[in-house]
Amino acid sequence: MAFFKVKVSRECNTTRTFNVVGNRPQEAIQAAALQLRDEGVADAVAIAVVGQISSLRE
Repeated sequence: MAFFKVKVSRECNTTRTFNVVGNRPQEAIQAAALQLRDEGVADAVAIAVVGQISSLRE
Protein backbone atom coordinates (compact mmCIF):
# COMPACT_ATOMS: atom_id res chain seq x y z
CA MET A 1 0.00 0.00 0.00
CA ALA A 2 1.11 3.53 -0.76
CA PHE A 3 -0.20 6.92 0.32
CA PHE A 4 -1.09 9.58 -2.23
CA LYS A 5 -2.03 13.25 -2.00
CA VAL A 6 -5.01 13.94 -4.28
CA LYS A 7 -6.35 17.31 -5.47
CA VAL A 8 -10.00 17.73 -6.48
CA SER A 9 -11.24 20.67 -8.54
CA ARG A 10 -14.90 21.58 -8.28
CA GLU A 11 -17.33 23.53 -10.47
CA CYS A 12 -17.52 26.32 -7.90
CA ASN A 13 -13.79 27.05 -8.55
CA THR A 14 -12.66 25.64 -5.22
CA THR A 15 -10.12 22.91 -4.71
CA ARG A 16 -9.73 20.33 -2.02
CA THR A 17 -6.63 18.32 -1.22
CA PHE A 18 -6.67 15.16 0.84
CA ASN A 19 -4.76 11.91 1.36
CA VAL A 20 -5.83 8.46 0.20
CA VAL A 21 -4.42 4.93 0.19
CA GLY A 22 -3.87 2.77 -2.88
CA ASN A 23 -1.41 0.48 -4.59
CA ARG A 24 -1.18 2.69 -7.70
CA PRO A 25 -2.11 6.27 -8.61
CA GLN A 26 -5.20 4.99 -10.49
CA GLU A 27 -6.46 3.33 -7.31
CA ALA A 28 -5.89 6.58 -5.42
CA ILE A 29 -8.12 8.40 -7.91
CA GLN A 30 -10.81 5.74 -7.53
CA ALA A 31 -10.60 5.96 -3.73
CA ALA A 32 -10.92 9.75 -3.91
CA ALA A 33 -13.97 9.48 -6.20
CA LEU A 34 -15.64 7.04 -3.81
CA GLN A 35 -14.91 9.29 -0.84
CA LEU A 36 -16.40 12.29 -2.65
CA ARG A 37 -19.48 10.26 -3.56
CA ASP A 38 -19.91 9.15 0.05
CA GLU A 39 -19.71 12.79 1.16
CA GLY A 40 -22.33 13.83 -1.40
CA VAL A 41 -20.00 15.95 -3.53
CA ALA A 42 -21.43 15.90 -7.05
CA ASP A 43 -19.72 18.90 -8.68
CA ALA A 44 -16.15 17.58 -8.98
CA VAL A 45 -14.70 18.28 -12.42
CA ALA A 46 -11.17 16.90 -12.00
CA ILE A 47 -9.28 14.57 -9.68
CA ALA A 48 -5.50 14.46 -9.91
CA VAL A 49 -2.76 12.76 -7.93
CA VAL A 50 -0.39 15.46 -6.67
CA GLY A 51 2.22 13.01 -5.45
CA GLN A 52 3.13 10.08 -3.27
CA ILE A 53 3.63 10.77 0.43
CA SER A 54 5.18 8.76 3.24
CA SER A 55 2.18 8.80 5.62
CA LEU A 56 -1.45 9.90 5.76
CA ARG A 57 -0.53 12.69 8.18
CA GLU A 58 1.43 14.77 5.65
